[in-house]
Amino acid sequence: MDNIEEVFSQILSHLSISKEQIRMNASFAHDFDFEKSQFDCLAFYIETYFKIKIKKEEYTELHTIGSAMDFVKRKLDLY
Repeated sequence: MDNIEEVFSQILSHLSISKEQIRMNASFAHDFDFEKSQFDCLAFYIETYFKIKIKKEEYTELHTIGSAMDFVKRKLDLY
């Protein structure tokens, strides 16, 4: 598997977030104005690319790019 940063770059490009916009502290809700449907897409891509399940109540852990990457690392036991 590609490293997590490369995979997230691909996921974010699917969500119309350019490489120039990627910052670990960038908020999906505040910086990118994500709405529920976009969080659903984000979760779908993360589940698909990383082969993990994300419960709706776990969406709160995906508030920034960095927190989303940390969430995936925890789910994959990479810590």
